[in-house]
Amino acid sequence: MSIKSKLHSQYVEIMNERLYKHNRKLALSGHPEEIVKEMYFKAFGKMPDLENPKTYNEKLQWMKLYWYDERARICASKHFVRDYVKQKGLGDILIPQLGVYKSADEIDFDALPDRFVLKPSHDSGHIIICKDKSTFDRQKAVSDLNKWMKTDYEFMSGEWQYHGDRVIVCEEYMEDKKVGELLDYKFFCFSGKPELCFFCSDRRHHVKSDFYDMDWNKQDFRWLYEPSGKVFPRPENLETMIKYAEILSEGFPHVRVDFYEIEGKIYFGELTFFHGGGLGWFKPEEIDYRLGDLIKLPEKASPTPWEMIIRENREKK
Repeated sequence: MSIKSKLHSQYVEIMNERLYKHNRKLALSGHPEEIVKEMYFKAFGKMPDLENPKTYNEKLQWMKLYWYDERARICASKHFVRDYVKQKGLGDILIPQLGVYKSADEIDFDALPDRFVLKPSHDSGHIIICKDKSTFDRQKAVSDLNKWMKTDYEFMSGEWQYHGDRVIVCEEYMEDKKVGELLDYKFFCFSGKPELCFFCSDRRHHVKSDFYDMDWNKQDFRWLYEPSGKVFPRPENLETMIKYAEILSEGFPHVRVDFYEIEGKIYFGELTFFHGGGLGWFKPEEIDYRLGDLIKLPEKASPTPWEMIIRENREKK
């Protein structure tokens, strides 16, 4: 890592720590709506309409505050979601798990294969990939994992579903030798119906993304990431992935269901309830409204998820 990249990484880490402490204080003092408003304003330069949300991103902010489904806590976990997938009869598409740990200090690296993947079960974006144990920095991996395990990720952008039990999971390293990269198929599902595939490629360098409809027609709009500039071939198992997305998204107002297709076989990725935290722009902006129309908001939960989290936190003291 260059000096410039290292300094940037340190700066991002400091800013994230400040954000975490600030948001945690807001939430536990009974003002989680301030987290939502501040984060949304930073992303879009305007306040969200939480009284009458219309766009996709506004409705996700509303759901952070007022929607609750106990299953979402289970399904947001990179470990406990495995039970949910098995209960849905899809256990055969789970990536093989090599270990589960309460702390990074429990990991016996010598017992692991030469390549593996480590990640905390309760957050988004943190992952450690080992492609060669002979050059793998075990000390840094342990340090990073233990730091991530201490972070209550629900306070980063108000995503309550990450609140709960947490572990470190170790999975097999997956690769597609035929394609040369791991292609990621993320299905936007609304009330159990897949409507769009958010397709990610070039993850090894600078991730690219494109939208495809359910007939694999490329769409002329984008979300945040740079488009690939390509038209990728229709996946071999598209219809099956759509069917599995329907099964796994059943009963949720909105969830993103992720799969990999590796050498002709489908593997489950994860379930994401707030794509990009509801903080990513669409171009053209009308797509934000079009997708917002597909989210049918439920009645407000009583108690709200944040009222439950605040109560749990007080009971622990």
